[in-house]
Amino acid sequence: MSLTDVQIKALKPQEKRYLKPDGEGLNLAVSPKGRKSWVFRYRFNDKADMLTLGQYGARSGQLTIKKARMAKDNAKLLIERGIDPKPYKTELLTSDVIEAVDQKKKAERVSKVQKITFEDLYDEYCRFKTMSFGDRKPAWEYGTLKKHNERFQKYVLPMLSDRIVSDLTEDDLEQCLIVVQEHGALVSRNKIRTVFNGMFDYAKGKKYITRNIAKYISDSLFVKHQETHYKHVTTELELKGVVRAIDKMSASYEVIQCIKLGLLIFARPSEVSQLKWAHVDFDEGVISKPASEMKKGRDHVIPLSRQAKSILEDIWPLTGHTEFVFYSPYGTGKPVSTNSLSNSLRRNGIDQIHPHGFRHTASTILNEMGFDQDAIELQLSHVIGGVRGVYNKAQKLSERSHMMQVWSDYIEKLT
Repeated sequence: MSLTDVQIKALKPQEKRYLKPDGEGLNLAVSPKGRKSWVFRYRFNDKADMLTLGQYGARSGQLTIKKARMAKDNAKLLIERGIDPKPYKTELLTSDVIEAVDQKKKAERVSKVQKITFEDLYDEYCRFKTMSFGDRKPAWEYGTLKKHNERFQKYVLPMLSDRIVSDLTEDDLEQCLIVVQEHGALVSRNKIRTVFNGMFDYAKGKKYITRNIAKYISDSLFVKHQETHYKHVTTELELKGVVRAIDKMSASYEVIQCIKLGLLIFARPSEVSQLKWAHVDFDEGVISKPASEMKKGRDHVIPLSRQAKSILEDIWPLTGHTEFVFYSPYGTGKPVSTNSLSNSLRRNGIDQIHPHGFRHTASTILNEMGFDQDAIELQLSHVIGGVRGVYNKAQKLSERSHMMQVWSDYIEKLT
């Protein structure tokens, strides 16, 4: 039953606070000191909640019965539209609550946009790209995020981190990319530009900005990047020459063994040169590389052939008590660098192949041998695209183990 002013004025304080219902969730709360306030009890997202609307009375800042009921009706209207009324207590007393709430939200967005820095946006965008949605995997794996962070921390954030996003122009982004280009980092420049486009598209969708400024970057300011094609060989005769030259090459023991292992397991040069003993399992006969150390951000298992295992067993007495398998011969305490591998090959006249080219060579010859294409791609730690990639959950470990032994036997016969 609805309350009247006469009834409200007759209510006396009690030892504990109590409520008198007015209807539809609206109540009058009476405190032990006699203070009378309007309270709206409601449910939102299946949870009970309560909102104090204001003190009962007819003075300025107080709520009459009529105003309290209007606030209650407006609160119910917001709830019907999926809006929690609690943040909009002031707006509940307006004649058009929906318009008032929209105006407040707009003002809050404007205020937020005025405070969002480039670094804030970059962090938010990275979180978005690494989120999982149901069964859908994140757009960026760990390895991808790590690479982007390295580029942005080196080139971009020192220039743009504190800049307000809404104040930025395409000129600011262009100047940043030009600096990256002047460092000769054309691949990084292109990767950063791609992230710029995604970031500002995201910002536009979030109403932080009204247009994607990255789309207006001028192509005329940038030189084209020529794709790097690592030298490799594709015939048995060419490979025989390479294998025999490696067997006779002059270099440090660590570098030679690293090159030989790289040829046998055809992993990326950095993944071989920075191999850690913690990833080598002699009992299982595998190298298990964690996602954090892989280019594609995925765990990778490399079956060890008899010959590959022998290389690791031979070097174990030298470095088995340390972190890395192959250390720099210069006493830096760091692993062998990929440049040391390529430079050593070149100094020994082996300039027809690059350490990264071992991968192309192995892929070409193993395909010619008739091995399963997916097994080869998995061994190369490539992401298999299309329907095959979606349904190919197996790592084909048994098949790859056989393939790696056949490959090592093939290399051994060429020496």
